[in-house]
Amino acid sequence: MAFDISQSQVDFWLDTLPCDTAAFPSPDSCERHLKCQQSSKHSKSRKRRRPIFPPRSGAGHSSPSPEPDVMLPSTPNKPLLKRPSDDANIDNDETPRASTRSGRGPISNAPDFKARSQSRSQSDTCSHDSKRSKRSQSPTKNFPLYGPEGRRLVRASLGFTHAHTLPQALRQLIGEMRCVSAKNRIIPQRFKTELEKLPEVECFMEPLFDYMFYDDEMGAESEGLVQPAGAEELVRRASRIAERSSDCASILSDEAAWNGLVHTPLLEMLVSDMRDAPEHKILDFMPCTTTNIDFPYHRFAESASRVDYVFRFHPKRDSTILTENASLPSRQEPRQIQPDTAPCFNWTSDRMLQQYPLGVSVETKRHGGDIAKGEQQLAIWHAAQWEFLLSRAGPSAVDELGFLPGIVVQGHSWSLAITTWNQAITTVLPSVEFGSTDSTVGVLQVIAGLRKLRAWSMDTLWPWYKRNLPELTRKSTAGN
Repeated sequence: MAFDISQSQVDFWLDTLPCDTAAFPSPDSCERHLKCQQSSKHSKSRKRRRPIFPPRSGAGHSSPSPEPDVMLPSTPNKPLLKRPSDDANIDNDETPRASTRSGRGPISNAPDFKARSQSRSQSDTCSHDSKRSKRSQSPTKNFPLYGPEGRRLVRASLGFTHAHTLPQALRQLIGEMRCVSAKNRIIPQRFKTELEKLPEVECFMEPLFDYMFYDDEMGAESEGLVQPAGAEELVRRASRIAERSSDCASILSDEAAWNGLVHTPLLEMLVSDMRDAPEHKILDFMPCTTTNIDFPYHRFAESASRVDYVFRFHPKRDSTILTENASLPSRQEPRQIQPDTAPCFNWTSDRMLQQYPLGVSVETKRHGGDIAKGEQQLAIWHAAQWEFLLSRAGPSAVDELGFLPGIVVQGHSWSLAITTWNQAITTVLPSVEFGSTDSTVGVLQVIAGLRKLRAWSMDTLWPWYKRNLPELTRKSTAGN
């Protein structure tokens, strides 16, 4: 069908339309519609700045929306996590919650991951510094130690020390201990028959040679000795010590187990069971794992150390102490001691132990322990001993003494440690191993080395004490 769309036809069509003014909006209506659109635009912008919340339950009134049936479009927010229905189980301190004040703003109680990272980094740094500090305080890095008035604790090497610079008595002692290390004349001859019955000897795992034995027949000078225990019993005890030593090494026992099962029985065998020297009653041993150095004698910033055993002299058991003190006057004027003051004969803080002069000290470590740390502990202990001897006898008497021997034990191994003093410097010489408790013969070898140190104590140190500690005479007289 064709339509006539000429201008005349259009005009005619418009003229024939009915005229209804109500169908057109009035000017006032147009103005209201424009204001409504403007108001809607402002409301829309406000809605986008605020999250949409449902009306609170139980509220008495709520702000009416200008268009309750129309929800204006807004930027979608992240969905909120569902909360448990039981509010009592909510732990906001443990699990941070989103803030209800702003849907798009930052969370007010969010975990500070940056702070945690910094804290963790600081913790790791402190831990690393602590480990590094512990490593830096290892014995090999601690030397030399420095104290007031030029005091030092240093290490030396026997390999680079000229033999003629060492005291004659020290050279002799080191030579004797090396002979013990070579198992030269370490076992009484009367033990040979019993040792040959041992399984390790029969299987030639522990061979016996003639140079290992010495004649122990008692001479006229030993008539006052108590009859020693039989060879069979002593060999049995030595075998038992070796067996326990192997057990402690195999199960990696701690230091206390080594002391109780191995070291104490061995020292007891030396001082009480062998009874092969006239002085066995004068020199005794005792454990001292909790005994501290008296404060005036510790002169280094590092913490004071302890040792495990000390040999002590019993002045009352020496019948010659009075006559020897009369014939050997002290090189130093005796200190004036109040009558009610207990005498002090050593450098420890133990008031009961102070009544005994001390001899050789023993520091022990478990199997696999740090031998260098043991040497350092003994060196700090010896430095305090030197301070005590200086305060009581003076430099000239200390120079006469020359050196102090000690023992460092690491599991099976027993070693001689030496310290010397010269012009406020305490020098630690490298240890010399002289025996091992891993076999019955080794136990007897250790006892042979201890016999050498006992002889030095009675021939050198004890006379020195009697010359330079005049209170020994007063104490012995009061005791009698």
